[in-house]
Parts: sequence; C-alpha cells; structure tokens
Amino acid sequence: MAAQDDTGAAREMVWRPSSRAFFVYYVAFAVVVFGPLINPEAGLPPWLGLVAGILVLGAIILGRFGREYRATPRGLKQVGFWPAKEEEIPWPDVGKITMQRGLVQTLLNVGNVVIHDKPGTRRLTWERLANPQGVVAALEARRAAFGQG
Repeated sequence: MAAQDDTGAAREMVWRPSSRAFFVYYVAFAVVVFGPLINPEAGLPPWLGLVAGILVLGAIILGRFGREYRATPRGLKQVGFWPAKEEEIPWPDVGKITMQRGLVQTLLNVGNVVIHDKPGTRRLTWERLANPQGVVAALEARRAAFGQG
C-alpha cells in the first residue's frame, strides 16, 4: 500500500519510533525529578534529580526523533541522525520479516520489526514501532508490489 505521486511512481514509506514505546522512560523521568521533591530524605538532592531528569528527557528525545525507518522503491533503510548512521538492504536481498515484542510492548501495541536477508542473517532491527503487525503487513505488501514475494 505504497503512496504514489502524480506520475504513479511509488514513494517511500517512513516510520519513526512511537511515543508510547518510551513509557518506562517517562516513569523514570517522574521518579528522578519528583522523587527528591516528595521525599527529601531519599538522599538525592532536588537539583541532582532535576539534572538526572534532564538527562532522561534528552534520552527520550534522542530515542524518539533520532532515527527513522524507510521502505523505498530500492529497498529497506534505517537512518540514524545521532549518531549519524545509515543501513540499507535492497529488495532482492530481503528475506524473512518478523515482529518481536514483550509483555509491556504488547500492552502498549508497540514492538520491533526484524528484517533478515535471504541466508537468514539478521540485517536490520526497526525498534519501538507502533502497530508492528501493520508495519510487517505493509512491508510484505510492498515487497510483493516489487515482485519479490
């Protein structure tokens, strides 16, 4: 189900990590920021809790916006903005596409999509995606559209 432009050529599909996937980080942020304020006898000064909270917030922002996943007419691509990194696997080399998720990820309807090459080696892992079943289905449809199914 690839989007098409005016010329009828298939455009790339783009996914980013879901905000829901960072639920544990949100809890950690609340604990380190509000914990020392609620219980001053915890042994952590409030200013240090605030600094730790800013670091956790930075990790959330980096994890959420620091990477994107693309299905292009040429293949599947994983792009990281910090650190700058780009990995790609062309459609003819794409093998099995699977989904992985744990209990909390299942409850939040997020998960990881693992893309193997033809020999079965894990090549790409797209992490923290919303509706991973839908992503796998879209990738399989996209692969079939390019004659690789």
